[in-house]
Amino acid sequence: MMLLVMSAYKLNEKLSVEGLKTKLFKTSRPKSALIINEACEKGFFRLEKTSTDQRIKNIMPSETFINEFKEYLNTLKNISY
Repeated sequence: MMLLVMSAYKLNEKLSVEGLKTKLFKTSRPKSALIINEACEKGFFRLEKTSTDQRIKNIMPSETFINEFKEYLNTLKNISY
């Protein structure tokens, strides 16, 4: 799930909560909703309502998660040499 959110962020694509639930085909929709809510509560993601339809929420990585992800990628680069 985290890679899907970061991929959408890096590609500058909008990813709705419903779209993410659909991409998580190995888990049920209610379980996906619980995981997403928990990730938001723990500060990994944030939700934004769209301007055109207030019922649709886009999921975005938090600034903290973006920074942690960058550090993770740098660590991977360093150990791969």
